[in-house]
Amino acid sequence: MYLHSNLLSALVLFIAAQSLGKTWVPSHCRSPIEAVCNFVCDCGDCSDEAQCGFHGASTTPSMSIPFTCSFEQDPCGWQDISTSGYSWLRDRAGAVLDGPGPRSDHTHGTDLGWYMAVGTHNGKEASTATLRSPVMREAAPTCELRLWYHTASRDVAELRLELTHGVETLTLWQSSGPWGPGWQELAVNTGRVQGDFKVSRVVFQAGHNGEGLGTDLDPKDPSSLQVTFSATRNATHRGAVALDDVEFRDCGLPRPQASCPLGQHHCQNKACVEPHQLCDGEDNCGDRSDEDPLICSHHMATDFETGLGLWNQLEGWTRNHSAGSMVSPAWPHRDHSRNSAYGFFLVSMAKPGTTAVLFSPEFQASVPYNCSLTFYYYLHGSEASCFQLFLQVQGLNTPPDPVLLRSHHGELGTAWVRDRVDIQSAQPFRILLAGETGPGGIVGLDDLIMSNYCKLVPDVSTVQSCSGSEALALCPQTSMELPLEACEPGHLSCGELCVPPEQFCDFQQQCAEGEDEHKCGTTDFESASAGGWEDTSIGRLQWQRVAAQNRKLARDADRDVPGHFLSLQKAWGQLRSEARARTPALGPSGPRCELHMTYRFHSHPQGFLALVVVENGFRELVWQAPSSSSSKGWTVEKVLLGARHRPFQLEFVGLVDLDGPGQQWAEVDNVTMRDCNPTVTTESDREVSCNFERDSCSWHTGHLTDAHWHRVKSHSSKYDHTTGQGFLMFLDPTDPPARGQGALLLTRPQVPLVPKECLSFWYHLYGPQIGTLRLAMRKDGEEDTLLWSRSGTHGNRWHQAWVTLHHQLEASTKYQLLFEGLRDGYRGTMALDDMAVRPGPCWAPKSCSFEDSDCGFSPGGLGLWKRQSNASGQAPWGPWTDHTTETAQGHYMVVDTSPDLLPKGHVASLTSEEHQPLTQPACLTFWYHLSLRNPGTLRVHLEASTRRQELSISAHGGFAWRLGSVNVQAGQAWRVVFEAVAAGVEHSYMALDDLLLQDGPCAQPGSCDFESGLCGWSHLAGPSLGAYSWDWSRGATPSRYPKPTVDHTLGTEAGHFAFFETSVLGPGGQKAWLRSEPLPATTASCLHF
Repeated sequence: MYLHSNLLSALVLFIAAQSLGKTWVPSHCRSPIEAVCNFVCDCGDCSDEAQCGFHGASTTPSMSIPFTCSFEQDPCGWQDISTSGYSWLRDRAGAVLDGPGPRSDHTHGTDLGWYMAVGTHNGKEASTATLRSPVMREAAPTCELRLWYHTASRDVAELRLELTHGVETLTLWQSSGPWGPGWQELAVNTGRVQGDFKVSRVVFQAGHNGEGLGTDLDPKDPSSLQVTFSATRNATHRGAVALDDVEFRDCGLPRPQASCPLGQHHCQNKACVEPHQLCDGEDNCGDRSDEDPLICSHHMATDFETGLGLWNQLEGWTRNHSAGSMVSPAWPHRDHSRNSAYGFFLVSMAKPGTTAVLFSPEFQASVPYNCSLTFYYYLHGSEASCFQLFLQVQGLNTPPDPVLLRSHHGELGTAWVRDRVDIQSAQPFRILLAGETGPGGIVGLDDLIMSNYCKLVPDVSTVQSCSGSEALALCPQTSMELPLEACEPGHLSCGELCVPPEQFCDFQQQCAEGEDEHKCGTTDFESASAGGWEDTSIGRLQWQRVAAQNRKLARDADRDVPGHFLSLQKAWGQLRSEARARTPALGPSGPRCELHMTYRFHSHPQGFLALVVVENGFRELVWQAPSSSSSKGWTVEKVLLGARHRPFQLEFVGLVDLDGPGQQWAEVDNVTMRDCNPTVTTESDREVSCNFERDSCSWHTGHLTDAHWHRVKSHSSKYDHTTGQGFLMFLDPTDPPARGQGALLLTRPQVPLVPKECLSFWYHLYGPQIGTLRLAMRKDGEEDTLLWSRSGTHGNRWHQAWVTLHHQLEASTKYQLLFEGLRDGYRGTMALDDMAVRPGPCWAPKSCSFEDSDCGFSPGGLGLWKRQSNASGQAPWGPWTDHTTETAQGHYMVVDTSPDLLPKGHVASLTSEEHQPLTQPACLTFWYHLSLRNPGTLRVHLEASTRRQELSISAHGGFAWRLGSVNVQAGQAWRVVFEAVAAGVEHSYMALDDLLLQDGPCAQPGSCDFESGLCGWSHLAGPSLGAYSWDWSRGATPSRYPKPTVDHTLGTEAGHFAFFETSVLGPGGQKAWLRSEPLPATTASCLHF
């Protein structure tokens, strides 16, 4: 699942001078040691916050701007303190080819970006690599640490994030996987680190680490903290872990001020805090004066350190702590009150399906003042866990049902989340807190704080009996008999049907009135159920269903009268985290499934509004609102969701600054799910052949990546192949800048009708850093079969390709075709058009690199020609690298001409499939490699109605691939035959690679007018960092890059040339090569260009 970093956080790159010290203070700003690395810029240039595990800004930032480290300039003060051969280092993807680490960093998404990585280690024992930050000080209770990590599940036993207070080490987060592909985000709340906590340290660990870690903290400095990331590989696999974009958000304490804004509280240390932060159980001032007993003496606080206080329980809640009590992976690792594993809290031990109930004493009526309850809750480990808060009115002859005031459920992570309810009741009342755990889940409570307007009813100590429908859910029944016609628990009864939960929201209506599909995302928000959308926010923002008249300038999106919609509103949470609203579990869905909606969005640059799909624990960004405009009207949008497995959930994610200057808002209305039934098929779902003019036929985009193919209309530099003005499938990694490595375009499952089919298509690969386009076949339960691929720029023109599809004609056999675009950077685009499938095999391809297959070539006789690569370094014969990729991973055809396999004078042949007849002369080029020891003679024959020899090569070999060419004229179907005639020499071989058939006669070696291509000149991007390629184009073809309007050969816009747009190179001595073929020795030659 891959999300943009600007979706979840506005990353700011702060750059400072490089230093190897733990704490770096420039001479021109002598801050006291306690003011260094405390997340507050005490120096004007913020130099006191440099090399702190993050970098400060060049100007004093507001507290809402995070302190970040992207590792682009230096390690930000992080140090490797590993004691084994398994260690951390600052690295980038392009430095190690084909390693197990990421192919790009997270900051820039390219192989030029930097990150911290644990290199592979081939030892036989578990090893730990440890990365430690400089000393940091004074983290606010709102402090949040975010980072992006990359790992392979098979390489790492466990990931863990720890925080150390003095001699106490807290685990903030841990997971044993599996982890998704690509970069994954982790966000944790550190809690308040103050004088009472001597030392703090954070550990990022993969595997099991039994060794203690040293520290450079000063025991005389009780306000310091230190962060440590460590990775442990297990004993059986190589470990590869990477870390990027570490961010400390809202960690600085408020600054002293001479006076506070109207309404705020002035702390004893002169800091200013909001009124609602007084007596809330957190040190917001930084000196605890906002929690002063004199101010909070009339509040009733229960922190569970010595018992339940005023509260009582019916059953299910247990008072416990974390130290030595980890009975479940989801168990809280610390309490909220003390931010310590030794602090106490309540945790629900009720079995799934039963409810733990905690009830307050009876309070007096609270009119006209608000009686407020501030509380901290914990939901982790299960999507099915639920926490609810009810108000139970007392003193009436027939007590009414408890009134639900709060409901939170699902997976909210490892943080203690703050909430508050304000109660105005004309009758005495009690508060009921109910927790229900899902499988593997934990519900926790801590710090229940009743405000000064909450007054106890004297001498009341017994709880009123439960009654009413809501109370039945709270008071477990022991002898209730269900009617015979009732459904099983969790099933939905509609008429005579009992619908099981797995059929809820599956886009297939079971009930006559559609009750099983009522709360499944489709809604106009006029009903209180809001179509099943539920707020799952944990911060200062939340999604709420609001009436239009409550908001200035707002109207319901589909009518002139005020209505309801979903809107971002303020919440009581203490974190800055973005607001989230999520559907129930959905699916499966069909490939045409779309979400239609209307929205309004206006924000400053750090804000956003997005739609995310949550599937198998991974998050995929499928839509993001464009940057805000001044328009106050509603915008209609549709988002393709496509075919997905059950269960998946949709989530609106939003972030705006409601306290910032000017009005900001994010609102959603009229959400509709369309064409999502996976059983409904149309004629076009069986259409693999497609020119994309009407629609996408059976082709649809893949998921779990933020890069997507789009069906677009020709304009500017995008032009289709069919008409030049129609539609095409287009992949542009810069729109938006995608972090995902690849994008998928695939068909619906198809039933084969004949044993062999020919798929033809047109492709466009253009740009100096475009990457790879490949085609594969997918069958259930089998590995994908690679059919075809091309890498690097192929000029600013469309090319045709053919692939023969081989099928097994069995009733249960279905297949999918999938194109995958893999990018190398952001310079270039890919496109596809005019797919066509016909029965029977294809003609022989016009080009063949042997990367995907043998291209239909058949070895004669003993089958001595073989397709191979030297990736293992153990190939018994053949070149060290291929010609296509110039790496050991590339493939070629090779024949061993040693006398024990091919005696002197014997022949090994390699014959192509039939080529289609030619309407004009053409040139067949190929690259060959002959061993240093004389292998014999390589002969090339053309075979049509007769067979004739066109070329014979007998030269001794060398270390280079050389170019061969033959002119071809064939008015009928023809084949090419390569013959290796052995010389009888030991350890000799011949190899072939990169065959290409082009229009026009062959050029002389080294000569090229570029009208038909690059001839023997190679534009392959080298394996170095950020490599780029020369391109091939003409003036008449639209391009996003500047180029000549006419060529030199013809002097017209139709003439072709090779070119490179140098502005993409940037600083740093980067270069792009255009290299000729190896040329014959000469005493004197003239190169003219």
